[in-house]
Amino acid sequence: MKTLTTFLSIFILTGMAGYAQSQDSGHMNATIHKTFSIEKDGTEVPYNLKVMEHRNYPMVLKQKEMSQVNQNRKEKPAVVTKLIAVDKDNDQNYDHYMVLKYRRSVTDSFKVVPTKKGFAVKVDDKTMQYFVTKGIYFIDNTDKDFFSVEEFREI
Repeated sequence: MKTLTTFLSIFILTGMAGYAQSQDSGHMNATIHKTFSIEKDGTEVPYNLKVMEHRNYPMVLKQKEMSQVNQNRKEKPAVVTKLIAVDKDNDQNYDHYMVLKYRRSVTDSFKVVPTKKGFAVKVDDKTMQYFVTKGIYFIDNTDKDFFSVEEFREI
């Protein structure tokens, strides 16, 4: 019985280690909550912002090392996906959603900063602005190739 238990334990651990080694990418998830305010009709109106982040780190192996046991990875930038939810009327539901995608650089710095009419998403020296009262975003022409934005609203 002891031999059978030992054999099954080794078999299960080997199977788990093999499965873990066969994964082709790494992931990271994070969430940021912010509250900003804009001036509307002479009063400060607060709005809530929720940024959910998902990073996918692809694993690419060098073709010449495919048959080797210890392989070096090829450097490839992570694909960063951020779901940005905006609640402009302080109720339980978010009013506007955007999916922002970009390729992460090694020294990537992501910031959400308030502006007079909404907020700006800054990644390194690239900027996307969002205007809360109008519900639209703006990306400078030089940064259009960097950001990819899909937007949708709750019905």
